[in-house]
Order: sequence, then structure tokens, then C-alpha cells
Amino acid sequence: MYRILILLLLISFAGQAQSTFENTTYRGVNCGVTLVEEDVKALADLGGNLIRLSFPSNPLMDIEPPYGFNEEAFAYLDSVLYWSEKYGVGVVIDPHRYPGTEHQWTMLGSDPFWQDFAWHEHTIRLWEQIAQRYAEYGDVIAGYDLLNEPGLPKPIEAGSPGDLNLLYAKLTEAIRKYDTQHTIILAAPRVMNEAGRGSYIRGLPIMELPNDEHLAVEFHMYEPQAFSHQGVLKQDGDLIEYPGEIEGARWNKEKIYAVYQPVRDFQKRYPQVPLFLGEFSSPRWLGKMGNQYLEDIIQVTEQHSISWTYHAFREASVWDAEQSNTDAADTIRQTTTPRLELLTRFFDQNKE
Repeated sequence: MYRILILLLLISFAGQAQSTFENTTYRGVNCGVTLVEEDVKALADLGGNLIRLSFPSNPLMDIEPPYGFNEEAFAYLDSVLYWSEKYGVGVVIDPHRYPGTEHQWTMLGSDPFWQDFAWHEHTIRLWEQIAQRYAEYGDVIAGYDLLNEPGLPKPIEAGSPGDLNLLYAKLTEAIRKYDTQHTIILAAPRVMNEAGRGSYIRGLPIMELPNDEHLAVEFHMYEPQAFSHQGVLKQDGDLIEYPGEIEGARWNKEKIYAVYQPVRDFQKRYPQVPLFLGEFSSPRWLGKMGNQYLEDIIQVTEQHSISWTYHAFREASVWDAEQSNTDAADTIRQTTTPRLELLTRFFDQNKE
């Protein structure tokens, strides 16, 4: 009964003009842990207008046989959609995990997922289920985010289970059988840059998009990873500074702009397809350096007219903008921090 009530309330908005990545600039956050209504309200009060909602710990489909749908996770999604509609926040649905994937937070080129089409069939079945359940929901659903951070096998063979473009075409076709209105978001794959680190921007040239009127393409930006992830897995080693010399290159805003060259090339190749920066961040305790890095990324992203979601909101302490920007051990949420003020300054543009 509760789910039916939510559905009826949200369907009432379906006939209104659809907000999409084509006509809306989204500035929001990621979240991969359980939100409550107060969290959604807090984001709306800050000015954020999008949640990229992921399910790494409580997948929408069981990752073990018999690969059933997780009704508890779907009920949670229903609640977040209801709260988000209530407070004027869009939601990107990001399942994040599927049968055949081994990592909780990302996809690996070594995953069984890329070795057998049978794993893809589970993914197709899940997206058919999502499309059937939410086709009539209105613009509270900003998009369907098909895969998170696809790391591909080598070599990539056309027509094989490792063919990302083929999988995206199949998923798009499956979704459009039930839902013709919501934006389908296709994530760029991870490839290596000169420093031997994963780059999603460099995955953009690999993509060949299916023929569909409502697509967006996603990339993540953690370059240079030596800076953006220092202290995340371990706390030792010398502090890496930004702006500064990092892995043999001078990193600053101009360097970030140069790294975005594949973004500009993609925009020329697909001028009607909006891009979406789905993740970017740095450890919160890096203080002014970390915040400068974030501001430079946001400004370059805005310069390219691209929507974005900061990683992450009330998820992991390492990224939490409401916690101390200088003390890793201080995990008490504060009413304001320099990083939170930085984000809300850009969120304010959502109100214009």
C-alpha cells in the first residue's frame, strides 16, 4: 500500500515538462549509503538539486544465485524518490553492482561480468524491471545510470562480452521497451593515462552511442589520483600538494582544462548529448589545497556546461564536506566548513 501511495503521488508529476540533462544543469552529490528524509531535506536546504543514488552495499539485484530482485532495496529507492520529489531534488538511479562483478565500489577488467554474456542477461533483466517500475515517474528521476566505472578487459573484442558499446545498445533497447522518456546515462570506461592511473575522461573516445533521443554520457574525474586519493587507503608518505608537481607534471587549473580535451572532442562529436561529471573529490582534510582542487574542477566543468555530483554526501568520512577540512580524526559534522561553503556557493546557481 505504501509503495502504491508513493507511485500515485509521483505519477501526478509525470505530465509536467520533463527536467533532463538536456535542459537542466544539475549540481548535486553522490550517496551510496542509506539516506533518511532529513538527509534529502538537508541537501535541498544547501541548494543541491541532484542525488546520484547508488546501491553498493544493498544491491537492487542479489549478486548471488538465484539473482532475485531485492525488494528491500527497491522500497528504499521508492522512499528516496518520494522525499526527493517533496524537496525538489532529482535522482539518478545507479545500481552500482551486478552479478558477475567482484568489487563493491567499481567494475574491474578482471570481473567475470566481461567474460560471459550470461552475466549481461542479469543486468538487462534488472534494467527491464527498473524501467517497468518507474516509467511513469516524472522528472524526479533525472536518469538511469547503467554502469558504474566500467573497467574493461584487454584486448577489447567487438561483439564479445567485453564490448561495452554492444552492452549499452542492448540495455538501451531493453529499457525503451517500457520507458521512452527518462534519460539513459552511459558511463565512459576506465583507461590508463600517462601516469598509469585510471582515467574516465580518456574513455570517452571509445564510446559509440546507440541511436536514442534521450542519452547522457558520464565520466569521473580523480586525476591526478596521487593527489585525489592520498591518505584514502593509507596515511603514510609525503604530502602531495596542489597546485604543484605531481607524477612528473605541473597540476593546476590550466592542467585540468588540458585534461578535459577529450571532453571537448566528445562534445563536437555528439553536440546533442549532454555530459555528466558523476564523481570527483579529494580527502576533506587536505584543507585549502583540496578545496582549491575541487573548485578548479567545478569551474572547468561549468565552463563546459556540464552537470556534476560531488563525491560524496554523508557517505564516507574521507569525503564528508560537513566534517573538518584539516583534521582527519575529527568526524563531527559541523554547520559550516570551507568545503561546504564552496559547494553551496555553486549550489546557489541552481536557484537562478
